[in-house]
Amino acid sequence: MRLFIIFLIVMTSCTNDPKLVQEFVSVRRQPIEQIKGAQLLHTENGKVKVKVLANSIERFQDFQPALIFPNKLEVYFYNDSSHLQSTLIADYASIDEEKKIMLAKNNVILISTDDKKLETDELVWDENKNKIYTDKKVKITTGKEVVFGEGFTSTTDFKEYSITKVHGTFDFTTQTD
Repeated sequence: MRLFIIFLIVMTSCTNDPKLVQEFVSVRRQPIEQIKGAQLLHTENGKVKVKVLANSIERFQDFQPALIFPNKLEVYFYNDSSHLQSTLIADYASIDEEKKIMLAKNNVILISTDDKKLETDELVWDENKNKIYTDKKVKITTGKEVVFGEGFTSTTDFKEYSITKVHGTFDFTTQTD
């Protein structure tokens, strides 16, 4: 008799509601692929245009963003002659492959080959428009000044850019009398 009572307790206490299981599974989508220590190259007409170095990549199916870079990445942008133009570094990024948009977040830095440096919390790269932009606070450091603002737009080469809501400009040039 005791065994029968224990059996009933065990059987009634170990049930799973199918709806709860489905909700749990769908809350956290699982990647179909995980890559550690990756290097991705994007070429056009046989020339490297973008190189991505990532500690890890998670690829998802039937879900956007399709690619997640959860643990740092570096993106190198090249011109038509395959010369390095700028480098983007971030702690986290995601790519919507359908829209061809990358969202970089957390400690985002963009450095040009002429030593301009952008620092922000979030930056968007729109591959279709060849634009990099944000509406977040930015800090741009050049050899002569530091500019603070909110909002930024540039091409991937970071040669020319615009800042909205400029907060301050500081000129480091020295004057000689």
